Amino acid sequence: MKENILLEKRNINIDNIKEIAYFLKNILKNKDIIIMNGNLGFGKTTFIRELTNIMQCEDIVSSPSFTIINEYNIILNNENSVLRHIDLYRLESDDDLDSIGFNEKIKEDGVSFIEWGSKFIHYFSKPYYIFEIEMNSDDSRSYRISLVQ
Repeated sequence: MKENILLEKRNINIDNIKEIAYFLKNILKNKDIIIMNGNLGFGKTTFIRELTNIMQCEDIVSSPSFTIINEYNIILNNENSVLRHIDLYRLESDDDLDSIGFNEKIKEDGVSFIEWGSKFIHYFSKPYYIFEIEMNSDDSRSYRISLVQ
């Protein structure tokens, strides 16, 4: 597995994540998959809220913890598209993924941000992005975005 780090930022305040959201907005293309890593409460949904906002989404963004998949209408590369925010925390097996039509869903037009996707890393075809959030001792965060090819 070849992993290229595209962005690494340390000591970012959770209220000041626009720079990272703009970076992703500018590199994403149709059918991209982004696997989000970060413990509970580290700001994954807050980040999605910021990203969808700059992608001209007017929907209210909420955590997909219980719905598993939330979809938001966005503008991606000057075209109407969809951002899927997916939470696989409660799923335990490939059969669980198959039962919700996960493989077909992530192949649809749009981009897919997948929380807890590392549980099913074998399920994803390359290339895909890894988006990592780490909490620092001063409550700031460190962000890393890598492309896995």
